[in-house]
Amino acid sequence: MEKSVADEEKDVLISLSEWEDVLEKKSKIYSRLLTDPALAKAMEECSFRHEKRKEELLTLAFGKAAKKQNGQGRYASNEGDEEK
Repeated sequence: MEKSVADEEKDVLISLSEWEDVLEKKSKIYSRLLTDPALAKAMEECSFRHEKRKEELLTLAFGKAAKKQNGQGRYASNEGDEEK
């Protein structure tokens, strides 16, 4: 069965949000490891921007604010539906 364009776009948005999640986590870790307070603050702000972009991508994918990532690395909408 062929996927519709909307499903393919949703998959791309979810994939991008997963990358933003990885970048958010890495920048949080770096912000804690850095000894220079100015660099640590800059990295913390970078982490915050990644988090916001991730939320925006998930909002685009699901049409409203999405739930956090579940234990299997998937995102679920607020309606309780798990996305594959």
